[in-house]
Amino acid sequence: MASPSNDSPVAFLVTVAANVAPLIGVFGLGWSARTFAVVYAIELVVALPFAGVKALFARRPPNYDELERPDGDPDESDGSAGDSVGPSDLSRRRGSVPIADALPPIYLRNVPFASRAFGAASLAGAFLFVLGRFVDVPATLADPSVAASVVFLVVSHVGVVEREYFRTRRYETTTPRDVVASATTEGTLAAAALMLAVVGGPAGALVAFVAVKLFAEWRGYRGEVAFDPEEGEGTLPAVAAPDASPTAEVRPDRRAVRLTALWRGAISAVTAGPAYLFAWVGLTAGSARAVAAAVVCFGLLPAGVGGLKAVEYALTHGTLRYQRRADAVVAYDGLTETVQWTTPADDVRDAELCEGELVDRARDTRTFSLTAFADEYDLNVAHLREYGRAVEAFDLPVETTAFGPLDRRVVGAAVAVGACGVAAVAGLAASAPSVGAVAAGFGGPFGVVGLRRAWRWALPAA
Repeated sequence: MASPSNDSPVAFLVTVAANVAPLIGVFGLGWSARTFAVVYAIELVVALPFAGVKALFARRPPNYDELERPDGDPDESDGSAGDSVGPSDLSRRRGSVPIADALPPIYLRNVPFASRAFGAASLAGAFLFVLGRFVDVPATLADPSVAASVVFLVVSHVGVVEREYFRTRRYETTTPRDVVASATTEGTLAAAALMLAVVGGPAGALVAFVAVKLFAEWRGYRGEVAFDPEEGEGTLPAVAAPDASPTAEVRPDRRAVRLTALWRGAISAVTAGPAYLFAWVGLTAGSARAVAAAVVCFGLLPAGVGGLKAVEYALTHGTLRYQRRADAVVAYDGLTETVQWTTPADDVRDAELCEGELVDRARDTRTFSLTAFADEYDLNVAHLREYGRAVEAFDLPVETTAFGPLDRRVVGAAVAVGACGVAAVAGLAASAPSVGAVAAGFGGPFGVVGLRRAWRWALPAA
């Protein structure tokens, strides 16, 4: 039920009528509340990836005062501390990439926001978990009329985005957070309302969905930025790199970047385990077979979540080139052909080897964190194979480029415990799928936390 533009009172009233009509049909004409509840849930889930796509093209930068670096351990290899969007270096990426003549360019700084929208599609797990108590969701989706409605939703969303976002050039005045906040907060409110309305069965679920939908439409009609009115426009200071040819250039090791991206993607995928479990419970409560549900919930969904995180990390570090131009160290992005940051080599007061990068240890590459007098945030020079050359060319005040020894006892114990945990979950899944699903959904995040802590213990003492 993608809504038309709410710029006029007539359009707003039409939208209200379209959303109230199912309630009249259910309570007055005996229509199926189950069908409408599932369709509304699908609409909320479909809106999230569309918001992610729209966010990629938003021309206004976000409010950078709200994008703070994480306060956690700088050696923590998963970068999980802090806000889910703010810590990403990609949020401050300058430049854009054209993809088609008929479309505006994509801004790489918007990728973390788009990933957040796609990742929020895990709300489908909450919807399935609750709806599965009184609706056979797989069977409902298999109904031809419902399947046709889902197809119509997707097509209508494409039309709305083209007509109201691209054709009207609304992307020129929109920030990525504006786009994502509306869809993700509407979905979150719908999930909370659904939890409270579960006692009402399918009719209660439908009332909850319609109430949240009408509230979002009303906010849109009022011309307000839905759920995030404090969002402001941010700016990035201009980067004045020396107008000179590079005398030295060092690039990240591509394989190290890819492996680190996959590793961080895997961590993100495992951390979202409870969402997969809720989706699995909702599907298996209906007519879906346990094996098919397991493939979708513990195979396809984690691959999507982890893949988004991996792409984000690869774009953050894989396209940079670190150069020495005159007396400055410059990070140049070969994809956007834009200078990202520059700092005089004499201003680098500290350069620290990041001991906690697992892939760097395995691939014999190095990542350095630079602290400069003129920069508010630390600068990263990541995954260098020619690290000795980089230290010499950039005059980095590094005490050592050699990793300290790990505590092999901690590493061995962590590997043994992790292997036993995986084997136990696999055994449970084979003998008791329900118990195995619970163990995988909740055991994965606890396992990640335990492995992070063990990794910190194994690192050399500072």
